[in-house]
Formats: sequence, structure tokens, C-alpha cells
Amino acid sequence: MLNNKINKLSILIISSMLSSVVFADNGDTRYGPATKFEVTLKKAEFCTDAACTTAHTLVTKTSAMNISSAAVGAEVGGYASTMTLPPMGVTYTHMRSTVDRTFSITGYGASSGTAGHYCYTDGSAGGKTAYAAGTFASTAAAAAAAATASALEAPTPGDVTAFINGGTATFSGFSYDSGYTVSGDDMLVVTALTTPYTYYGQTPIIDISFATTTGVSSVEAGSGDDSNDCNLFPGPPTMIITIK
Repeated sequence: MLNNKINKLSILIISSMLSSVVFADNGDTRYGPATKFEVTLKKAEFCTDAACTTAHTLVTKTSAMNISSAAVGAEVGGYASTMTLPPMGVTYTHMRSTVDRTFSITGYGASSGTAGHYCYTDGSAGGKTAYAAGTFASTAAAAAAAATASALEAPTPGDVTAFINGGTATFSGFSYDSGYTVSGDDMLVVTALTTPYTYYGQTPIIDISFATTTGVSSVEAGSGDDSNDCNLFPGPPTMIITIK
């Protein structure tokens, strides 16, 4: 029981890793809902500080989880089955998570501030230095109905290629807050726990809720009223964790 509850805390901290993404000089970023938001977790660790001077590995295993699904609790439970409990009496303040930087996402976002401008996921894949293409729709309902899963990748900080007016352009200044690094196909995320955690053998009660209403990010390029202007990447799911 304890294994399950601690692991739920770790997984859902990981799933919210994009909530602190910072964008600069890369167009007008907007958000929209995702009906599928699948994240692939590879490793979860407790850390004694933000630098992870001392770390305890909870789980090392690759597993994909759809955090927008009602069945995610069972997926988390399966992942927790191999978890190693931390040593007693050590206080941990942060979580370090290793996840695949490519997410399988189905959804749409507003492509501009003008009503009736939307871009939805159409199966196109993004890249480490390029946004994913999308398809334009004139209503949110049409975008939601037509959306299919796309492999949206968290870009490498720096220049990112975007689609604009039938061609491409380079947007500069893509960056992440401190605690986020990308290397190869992975993203490492160091996140402060809501409250420091010390294992003394007691079973904590952890209540968790989350939503993916902002799971798709859309960057306006050009007027945002054509499929040639659609640029998509992972958006930030929201999460609430309560420890009793």
C-alpha cells in the first residue's frame, strides 16, 4: 500500500513537468485540451536537495501512462510494484524524474486570438528542433472531432523551426526553467515536493487529481488561420497533490 501511494506522488509530479516551461520570442503560444496525454516514465528518484546531492532511486523501468485516462490509477499501481522504499530517517525535498521527451497527445489549441482559429493534432510528429504540424479547423468542436494522436516532442532550448504561410521560419529563445534538462531522447526534471518527505514506516494518505485541459500548446505563426500556420508541442497538464 505504501509503495503505491509514494509512487503516485512521483508519477504525477512527473506528468506536470511542462507546467514551468518558459517561451521567449517564439510567437504567440496558446493552449487547448488533450483527450489523450501519454507520458513515458523511465526513472523516478527522491533527492535531498535541488542539486540531487544525495538521491534514492525509487524505480527504474520504462512505462507509458495516459494521464488523461480513468485507468491511469491501475497503470501507476503496476509501475509501483517494483519500487524500492527510501531509507528511514532521510528527508527528501525534491523529485528527479527521467521521462521520454516525446509525448503521444490527441487534442487541439487555439491558433490565434481570433475566434474560430484552431489547430488540432493530425498524426504529424514534431522533432527536437521543430514543432509538429497540425491541421486548421474553424470550430473547437470540429477540431476535437478530427484530432488524432501525434508524437509531440519537447524541443531543445534555442532555435525551433516553425511552419508559416506555406514555408518555415526559425523562432529563437525557446527555453525551460531551472531544473529541466534535455539530453538525447530524455528529459530530466527536478521538482520540489509539495512538502518534504521522510519515511519512518508510516503510511501517508496522498490524494491526487489532475486535468489535461491545457495539454496542447499551439504557436501562432503568420495569421494563424491556415493549416500552413499550425505549430504544436506538449502543453502543461495541471495537478493537485494533497498529503494527509
